[in-house]
Amino acid sequence: MKLRVGVTEAVVERWGERMASAAPGLEIAVLGSDGEWRGEPAGLDGLFLSEDLYVSTEAMGALADVVRRAPPRWLQTASTGVDFSIYADLLASGSVLTNAPGAHGLPIAEYVFAHMLGHAKQIEKHRTQMRRREWRPLKSMELAGRTIGIVGYGGIGAAIASRARAFEMRTMGTKRRAAVDGGLDVHLVPERLRDLLAESDYVVLCVPLTDATVGLIGAQELAVMRAEALLINVARGRVVDHAALAASLRAGEIGGAVLDVTPEEPLGAESPLWELPNCLITPHDACCVEASFERTTEFFLENLGRLARGEALKWVVADMELSVPTRLPSSN
Repeated sequence: MKLRVGVTEAVVERWGERMASAAPGLEIAVLGSDGEWRGEPAGLDGLFLSEDLYVSTEAMGALADVVRRAPPRWLQTASTGVDFSIYADLLASGSVLTNAPGAHGLPIAEYVFAHMLGHAKQIEKHRTQMRRREWRPLKSMELAGRTIGIVGYGGIGAAIASRARAFEMRTMGTKRRAAVDGGLDVHLVPERLRDLLAESDYVVLCVPLTDATVGLIGAQELAVMRAEALLINVARGRVVDHAALAASLRAGEIGGAVLDVTPEEPLGAESPLWELPNCLITPHDACCVEASFERTTEFFLENLGRLARGEALKWVVADMELSVPTRLPSSN
């Protein structure tokens, strides 16, 4: 069956031959980084929302407009989470949405440990002292024996837990059903979130954004955390009440926060979190590594071949479980 699909310039340049092999006779509409299409994007059989789109507002807006006005039969996303409004539009149109579960576990786990080690070993304080030419030994911590609490134990949580065990940390996690991979020392159902927060030196948020997790971490949850605890959010920004977090950090009620995600992206300049010394904000780039781009493209290539052969697609998303999805930019 002859197919028409839409991909970015980066994808067709690097994987065009493999795409043609997976689907002989394939026609490709190419989306440029400037948001312009080469080829007709309406009525496509498939569309790939690849990782390179996240750094191009123009191209992402152009893709989102196509999904809203002339949805493809199938859209493959490079993410595990499916909380964007265009995904709701796509599912409402009767099209098929597939995601990429587990593709980002490795880089995000490394991101988490980079910041945990930086916190434990006082990297920034040492750097500040170096700039001042100040020689003053600082007391640091060992990760061994510390407790890491993983809120939402899925593929990313499992990658974090395996590295935590290598550091001889105690691992706790929330998950509806008990994990069978042996990565957790303590399993808790989601309703026992506050027990996890009270016992953890490091709290890592990995939950998907759903109606149940919007505002999951608010003032009451922050109040039960340890005074020296570090909160790391690699889930979605709306999982955390940012006003409550700013108040908690300003009062020194928790040790600090590392946020790779924010409720609106980019985070507005008016947010008080920008100026708090115990808060570090990164621009949703924890998984921006070359290997991750390659892994997520493999999901697309696998499903492209299946579509060409008339086989059932893998990793099909049935329900977003989110009443108010996150809006993507428009190209208009």
